[in-house]
Amino acid sequence: AIDRGEAVAVWGDFDADGQTATALLVEALLAAGADAFFHVPGRDEGHGVHRDGVQRLVQRGARVIVTVDTGVTAHRALAYASELGATPIVTDHHVPGSDLPAAAYAVVNPHRLPPGHSLAHLTGVGVAHALARALAPRAADGALDLVALGTVADVGTLLDDNRYLVQRGLQALRDTTRPGLLALYQAADLAPHGIDEDHIGFVLGPRLNALGRLADATAGVELLTTTDVLRARILATEVEGLNARRQWLTKQVMDAALAQIERDPAL
Repeated sequence: AIDRGEAVAVWGDFDADGQTATALLVEALLAAGADAFFHVPGRDEGHGVHRDGVQRLVQRGARVIVTVDTGVTAHRALAYASELGATPIVTDHHVPGSDLPAAAYAVVNPHRLPPGHSLAHLTGVGVAHALARALAPRAADGALDLVALGTVADVGTLLDDNRYLVQRGLQALRDTTRPGLLALYQAADLAPHGIDEDHIGFVLGPRLNALGRLADATAGVELLTTTDVLRARILATEVEGLNARRQWLTKQVMDAALAQIERDPAL
């Protein structure tokens, strides 16, 4: 597809794992010379691949649609993509159903590996990274900050290759030059050199997840990939506001639940 100049669309997901996977694969595709763009569905659309979104991607010119962190059970939507003339490729880490999507040109999923394989615990961004290593190794190696961010935020099991990738990715997060991550650090009052897995799990990950839960996760992918320092600061400020709102809503729900228990201890 790259050799023929065909447009490649990446279909992502709106959590932190999906956002980092989308950003990583788009960067790798561009580095490999692809005409690439992405789509992340809104929460109103829900998780997974949807026919309407597929139709829009094909109308934009997509000849190949690659999913990240989703798609392994999207039989109907992928069949529809094929009917429209696009080639679907699935990269996902969720458990497949009894059958793999018949319309998919390929299904890249660690659950298809032999038991005990060192790649068995990959999250969505880990699978995207594995594909990126085949397409554009240098770009993949430069995206280990995204791998660590998405893996820990998705509570990936830190064994075997996952552990190794996160170890390298934590150092990459400390040394990152991505304007979006640096703006996010500044907004969250984090010192880059001291970032560890707790900061991903309780500071950075929740901020990216707030985008998907309360706004549009497309901004998260843009934040992770932009080279514009000013745009990065604007997006990071937006993320801070959404995260503050998420915390307030969470507190309201918790307070209401505790009040119910106080009124009726049997609960």
